[in-house]
Amino acid sequence: MPNGVANGFLDSLSVSDFHSLLPFLTTEKLAWKTVLVEPGAAAQFVYFPDGAVLSVLKLLRDGRSVEVNTIGRESAYGLMQAIGQPVSFNRVIVQIGGASQKISAAELRRLAHANPSLLESVVGHLQISAAQAEQSVACNALHSVEQRLSRWLLMTQDRTDGEKLELTQEFLGLMLGVQRTTVTGAARTFQDRDWIDYRRGQIRILDRPALLRAACECYAANREDTERVLRR
Repeated sequence: MPNGVANGFLDSLSVSDFHSLLPFLTTEKLAWKTVLVEPGAAAQFVYFPDGAVLSVLKLLRDGRSVEVNTIGRESAYGLMQAIGQPVSFNRVIVQIGGASQKISAAELRRLAHANPSLLESVVGHLQISAAQAEQSVACNALHSVEQRLSRWLLMTQDRTDGEKLELTQEFLGLMLGVQRTTVTGAARTFQDRDWIDYRRGQIRILDRPALLRAACECYAANREDTERVLRR
């Protein structure tokens, strides 16, 4: 880690760009289910998770919602609002509690517009976010629940480095865009195969290689897209 931080965006910056942000960064412990911003509100901060996982939800008029993007330590939330219009079109919640660095969106806007290389890094990570969202659309339309659950568990473990994930069936259904009963059936199948242990809202991954074999191509595609931008 060139800059000694766990977040991919911050660690991918040049030393000079990172140090330009450093005086304005603060660390916050984000609690599970905390709402960071609502649709129509201005995003006041940019978050750089280094343990927390954030979920971007599209709300429908009938009260239902579906996840349209997940952001962990590989990138950041609020970059678009920092360099463009500050309004959020989605609800952003803490999917898994943990640490995150944050900076005022206004401060990042000022720094990025004064520094072309920092602005280039912001745009690169916006490409990561767009690619992940597009991959999720394709995945939800074309792949089975078991494939999608495998992918989601792998990506979440990558973002937390833990074998245990604090997740309820309701939350899993929201993430995968399916009914709770559908998630229950898929999780039970995985448990019967000794791939996971699932109880009291906690999933423990027992057999990561099995999940890798079961996951669709979208898991590898997301990792490749992210790494391509980070190593540019």
